[in-house]
Amino acid sequence: MRRVDVADIPELAPLDRFLQWDLATVNPWGVPSVAAAGSRLLPEQGEIWTSTTVGFQAKVRNIRVNPRVALLRHCVGEPAVLLRGEAEVVEGDGTDNLVALFRLMGDRDGARPRLYESATHPGWRRLYQEYWRRILIRVRIVEIGIFNPHGLSQYRISDWAAPNASRSRRRPSTPRAADSGLGPLDPRGRHMIQDGVPVIMAVAEGPMSAPLIVPVRARQDGRGRLLVHEQPALPGRAFQRASLVVRVVDDTYEVARMVAWIGELGAGAGWREFRPRSAYGFAKPPGWIPDMAAGLAAALAARRQPASRRVSPPELLPAATEAGLKRSAPLQLPEGTWRALEDLFSSCNAISPWYATQATLTRDRHLRAHLNYLANRADLERDWAQGLLIRGGRRVSAPTLARGALGMAPRASDPRTEALRRDRLLERNRQILRRDLPEPLRPAVFTRLGSAPATAVPISGELALLAVARSAMGSAAAALDRLVSRG
Repeated sequence: MRRVDVADIPELAPLDRFLQWDLATVNPWGVPSVAAAGSRLLPEQGEIWTSTTVGFQAKVRNIRVNPRVALLRHCVGEPAVLLRGEAEVVEGDGTDNLVALFRLMGDRDGARPRLYESATHPGWRRLYQEYWRRILIRVRIVEIGIFNPHGLSQYRISDWAAPNASRSRRRPSTPRAADSGLGPLDPRGRHMIQDGVPVIMAVAEGPMSAPLIVPVRARQDGRGRLLVHEQPALPGRAFQRASLVVRVVDDTYEVARMVAWIGELGAGAGWREFRPRSAYGFAKPPGWIPDMAAGLAAALAARRQPASRRVSPPELLPAATEAGLKRSAPLQLPEGTWRALEDLFSSCNAISPWYATQATLTRDRHLRAHLNYLANRADLERDWAQGLLIRGGRRVSAPTLARGALGMAPRASDPRTEALRRDRLLERNRQILRRDLPEPLRPAVFTRLGSAPATAVPISGELALLAVARSAMGSAAAALDRLVSRG
């Protein structure tokens, strides 16, 4: 492994800004856990910084046991970059931490449209007081990997520190008995895999080793098994503790959905079976209603964390002023592109509950699975379109929402025929957006939009009813957000 300075690796120069990375830590029982983490790479210092709110300290708990971590930047159209290093937790004064975080976030690219408002508006400041009570995490980079068409280029930046003796004595406990891995999040994750959403795999060589996290391909075979095709960087031996992750997280963090399975990765090369035991993940739809929910969840979670006393409550307005936080400029697109986004948003917002409802009414299990798949995909497309509309400060008028609903009105009694007709209508706007959106904004995560899945994920009646409720609430919240948004 060649030894270099971080600043001498040209692929890292475009990443010197606040972006979404995948952070892998190892939990106390030896399983790599992956979380989306807004992070700032500082090549000159050989460091990358991230943070977490005091209410959600799983990452901090893991780092205290094993400070060795990995971060992966994996986006369509970019070479994947892997950083491995040693993490240090920074607590103390909450206002000082927030100033440092706001400065890391800066004004370019990664700033969320409502970041300024959440830190300066009197109402949002109260709601987000605990969300912005942050623990900073500094990672000293030790190794760097660049994934390119020819394989993995590896570089050594510094040396690993000797393992702490007290930490080394902690052995991973035996994992609890595994469930079937078919919880409410499981079908959604499998549908995302069918749509070509980026997939990553995290493994750990041992209880005190640095985790390894790499891009992979994943698919489901005719028997419902999950198969993974590894990169050359993934060792060929079997791993009893591994995490398979499929996720959509944009750099503004307006849209975030991640589904992950903890399970076993079989040995071999090429396509290898991954046997899930349990699932975890999260979903953060765009809009002010989910933002409110996130702020309240952080406040409630902080009350259950005795360690939250290690970070004092921040003063948001002074922190924003000292950091020079500014309102981000709205996204600029041609008017025709905005209209296509509004039409796609309105259509998907109306069609998702219809798909989900029809899935509960049919007795055909294959058709139920297919309709549920279409409902999940419509949710993703709606959230993706809404995230861009938010960035542009665009409302969606009531007539546009009504036109989308009327355009999706049923015209056939057979759900299969009706689903195909509606999907063809959506494809018109997809084609416009594929053609007219700038490259970084194109829906590249959906590589097979308009195509039916090769295999259907079985879904029970109970999960189908849950999908109806989730889809109906999501559509209502999205419509309200775009109707009343101040832009």
